[in-house]
Amino acid sequence: MKEGLKLYGNELVEFTTYFSIGYALFIVPSQLIQTRVRPSLFLPLCEIIWGLFTLFTYKAPNAKTVFALRFFLGVFESTSWPGIVNLIFNWYRPEELGKRLAIFGVSGVAGNMFLGIVQAALYRNLNGVSGLAGWQWLFIISGIMTIFWGLVGLVIIPDSPAITRALWLSESERELCRLRMSDSGVKTSRIIPFKTLVQKMKLLVLSPLSYLFLAAYLQFAWSQRANAYFLLFLKGLQNADGTPRYSVYTVNLIPLGGYAISIVCNIGLNALSDWKAWRWQVSVGAATLQLIATSVLSGWPDSWRTIMALYSLTFATAAWGYALLAWLAEILRKEPEVRSILVAIAVTLVYAGHASIPLRAWRVSDSPRYPVGFPLAAAFSVGSIVAIMGMWFYIRKYPDIVTWGLDPEDAQVHDEEETIPRDDDQKAPVERSDRV
Repeated sequence: MKEGLKLYGNELVEFTTYFSIGYALFIVPSQLIQTRVRPSLFLPLCEIIWGLFTLFTYKAPNAKTVFALRFFLGVFESTSWPGIVNLIFNWYRPEELGKRLAIFGVSGVAGNMFLGIVQAALYRNLNGVSGLAGWQWLFIISGIMTIFWGLVGLVIIPDSPAITRALWLSESERELCRLRMSDSGVKTSRIIPFKTLVQKMKLLVLSPLSYLFLAAYLQFAWSQRANAYFLLFLKGLQNADGTPRYSVYTVNLIPLGGYAISIVCNIGLNALSDWKAWRWQVSVGAATLQLIATSVLSGWPDSWRTIMALYSLTFATAAWGYALLAWLAEILRKEPEVRSILVAIAVTLVYAGHASIPLRAWRVSDSPRYPVGFPLAAAFSVGSIVAIMGMWFYIRKYPDIVTWGLDPEDAQVHDEEETIPRDDDQKAPVERSDRV
């Protein structure tokens, strides 16, 4: 692609910049739209349009065309991650959320593990076929696959239990889904009037919980940049005679072990957080591991093996973020709109930080010691722990948020209207509100 489009300047970096701008600008609007439009229509249509823009990229004649395509790819991809997280919030009870969110999260990690294999196979088998380069075939196949799954999404995405019309759910199954969420005190998303949306936004802005969560989650995400430069460290390792310690093949292979650690720890720790209701405990524990690893890396040990071990430890801390998301959904079980928009705001600010913080903290010229980056990652870990404990104290002081939401008076007025009738022999499970 670099040679085909004559990308000899900074265009490859700018491709990412244009994508990030589109993504960051439209995350929050995409979640606001889903309070007025069914996700079962909105998400698949955005996926299909994303696939079309991906497909068209193979015909791009120059970098300027790719800039425009990348911007719109960012716009339509911005609907996906927070939209799917919101679906998970709506269909799983509090004691089920951590593991499900972690499985969703590590699917992206697994995708990164296998993407290189797929790219190599496409290049080897299709490069030059029908006069097209391997990179062009990659966009063609990616676009077609995405369009296909977008069409499938029109059938399988179920909205929320409150408004689902999924063809693969019978009416009795829909009622069972509504009942199981109601038994856990969870209010699921509906299509709401604009006036109600404004009221929910006001609650979000005025609640200290919003800012505590953002402080905890943003610092988690920004601290995770610490392992993004593991590959550069491996490439720079040398033997005593100045030759590279590892071959290019081995350098690309070693980080797969880090991804494997991330997958196992993410699912395992979040399964534990479901089982024991240890949301803040898992978050603080993982943040503490990150603090230890990045603090020692700040001093840059003499042993390269120690450095590799500490880098590997940072991969084990990703459970921190998904435990926080599960905890947020558990606390705001009565506020489906607030929790979805709050997640979207968090992702927007994460992207803003990822676009700006590395310019000073993770400069290539500072590799591999990163005298600013590692201490900053350690500081973010401490800051996140402080915010997490702030959330814990706030919920201890205002436990009614779990039961009634951010506006207890309004919630109690409408509670009876939304109560789902139950047969006498249907025993409601014990709620976890006292354990949050």
